[in-house]
Amino acid sequence: MEQEHQKKTELQQASTCVEICRMKTGQPSERIRDCVVTEQAVTVMIDKVGSFTIMATPSDMEALAVGFVFSEGIIDGFQDCLAVSRNENLHNVVGIEVQNPTQITKRNMIVASSCGMCGVRNIEKLLADIPECKMTLNIAADVLIQISEAMRSKQTLFKATGGAHAAGIFDVAGNIIAFAEDIGRHSAFDKAIGKCLMAGLETTGCGVVLSGRISLEMVTKAARAGIELIGAVSAPSSFAVEAAQLWNISVCGFVRTGRMNIYTHPERITDVQEEL
Repeated sequence: MEQEHQKKTELQQASTCVEICRMKTGQPSERIRDCVVTEQAVTVMIDKVGSFTIMATPSDMEALAVGFVFSEGIIDGFQDCLAVSRNENLHNVVGIEVQNPTQITKRNMIVASSCGMCGVRNIEKLLADIPECKMTLNIAADVLIQISEAMRSKQTLFKATGGAHAAGIFDVAGNIIAFAEDIGRHSAFDKAIGKCLMAGLETTGCGVVLSGRISLEMVTKAARAGIELIGAVSAPSSFAVEAAQLWNISVCGFVRTGRMNIYTHPERITDVQEEL
């Protein structure tokens, strides 16, 4: 009952009502109340390591914290978290205790909602350290489009505000097993990954659909989680394509009804017919 109340409170906190002046051509302007997506500082405090302040939407904060420390390479799995807790006396603070904290470089940083890989200082080392994904996921193009549409139907925060990104992780059967929204696309993905880790759901061999563009940091998060395919409504960056090629990840952009662009490893899309 307490968890349900906390979840309802978080969903209410995910949007904020503001007064706006709405204008329409040829009509008088009017003062109305409207909803905008909430952006606040969420602090992840890692015992004996340091703290990370993430500009994010204050919902699913435990999942955000777990997904973030996993994506940063601080933990290899949820089993490395000895404790994850919220202090009700400290606003938007999640505490995490991890195994072997002395092996982790101590650092304190602020991660903006528009920012990814702030903790990565050596891109070449990053590319070399993450192993390539296996080739276990196969999916038809129309199924991927259906999954993308199913994710859009879940985007209640976006419908209310028009300002939230989303990420939906799906399994080999095409079922969305974790979904999250946030003002930042990176945090939405971290939340979805964190939900899988905390629920004991395997991400290796899964795919993900995203509401925004595909950058290197999004491909990195997928690679760390063993996610083999990324589908998005927008385009990838050049570095994202290069990294996805290296890590054996299929990148599909502009995933919309009747079309998509497959930038890497099209062999996972079962109905691709390439002209030689």
